[in-house]
Amino acid sequence: MPAHRDRSDRAGPLPGAGPGGAAPRAARHGHAWEIRLPAVLETLGLVRTGLRRRLAQLEWPDDAALDVLLAVNEAVSNAVEHAFPPGAPDGTVEVVAEVEPVDRQRRLRVRIRDTGRWLPRPGPEEDVNRRRGLPMMSVLMAEVLIHRGGPAPSDGTVVTLLSPPVPTL
Repeated sequence: MPAHRDRSDRAGPLPGAGPGGAAPRAARHGHAWEIRLPAVLETLGLVRTGLRRRLAQLEWPDDAALDVLLAVNEAVSNAVEHAFPPGAPDGTVEVVAEVEPVDRQRRLRVRIRDTGRWLPRPGPEEDVNRRRGLPMMSVLMAEVLIHRGGPAPSDGTVVTLLSPPVPTL
C-alpha cells in the first residue's frame, strides 16, 4: 500500500491508508490545510495529528491550539457517529482549516463537512451523558455555525468553527 503524505509539512507519510484501503487526502494551499477521510472513528487520529502539525507550523499558542483541536475533534466525531445511520453507504468527512486576519490578529476558520445527513436528535431516554458536543464547541470557539444540507442523503452538514483571535507573528 502506498504511503500518503500530509502536505502541510515535510515530516513524512501519514500512518497508512484509512479502513478499507481508502486513502486519506491532505493538502495545504497557502494558509489552508485540508484533509478528506472515510467517515469512521479510526480516522480521527489522522485529523488531530495533521492539524496539530499545522498549528505548530503556524506557531499557534498552545492553549488556543488545544481548544481548536478539541473542538475540531468533537465536530469530526459528531459527523462520523451521527451523520450516517446504520446501513447507510460509507461516507467521507472533510476538514479545511484557514488562517484569517482579524483586527491585527489572526484566527482559524475550520470547516468540517460530511456527506451524510443531519439525523434527528435522540430522545431524552437515550444516553443522558451525551449531547454535550455542541455546547463544548461553543465554549471553545468564538463562533460555531451549522449548515444542514438539503433533502438528499449526500447533501451533508457543514460545521464552521471560528477560533478566538490570537497574536499575529
